[in-house]
Amino acid sequence: MADAPFLRPCLKDPEAACAALADAYAAYWEGAVEPYWPTMRRLVEDEVPVRARTFATEGVDALFTGLEARGRWQPPVLELTKYVDAEYAPGERRLVLVPLVFAEGCRLHSTDDPEVFALSFQARGAGALREPPEPVAEDRLGLMLGRGRAAVLRELGGPLTTAGLADRLGLAPSTVSEHLSVLAEAGVVTRHRDRD
Repeated sequence: MADAPFLRPCLKDPEAACAALADAYAAYWEGAVEPYWPTMRRLVEDEVPVRARTFATEGVDALFTGLEARGRWQPPVLELTKYVDAEYAPGERRLVLVPLVFAEGCRLHSTDDPEVFALSFQARGAGALREPPEPVAEDRLGLMLGRGRAAVLRELGGPLTTAGLADRLGLAPSTVSEHLSVLAEAGVVTRHRDRD
C-alpha cells in the first residue's frame, strides 16, 4: 500500500501534498457548493423551528411521524433500520435530531457521546437544489416588490422570527416587520405570534 502512486507525493513532501489537497477542497467548494450554500443553509436552519413547533404543539408522535422513511415510531420505541445493532432504554440517552441536505437514502447516527444519540434525517425542500442558482444581476422580484421586501420573501422558506430575519438580512427588526406587514396584507405570507 505504501508503494501506491497516489501516496508517493504525501510521503515525499507531506506539506506540499496537504497544501495541494487544501487547494482541491477549496476549488470543489467554490465550484460545487458555494453557489448553493445559501439554499443549503436555509434548508437545514428552517428544520429547527419547524420540528420544535411540531414537538411543542403536536407532541412526540407528530415529531417522529414522517421524520425518517426507515424508522418506525411505536411509543415509546423508535425503531431504526441500521447497520449497527444497538438498543437503548428510554431516557438512557438524549436524542439529538440533525437535519442534513444530502441524507436521503442513508442514515448517520453517533454514539460517541455516552449520553447522546444523534440521528440525522433528510431536510425537506432539497429539491430546490436541483434548480440552478438564480443569477444575481437580474432581480425581477426586487423590481416588482422592492429589494427589501424581495429579500425578506426569499428568506422565508419556513417559519422564522422577525428578529431572525433581521439578523440574516442585516436589517433593523422594525424594517423587517414593516415588510412583513405589507406582505401579510397582500396575502403572500402569514404571521403567527408565539407567546413564551
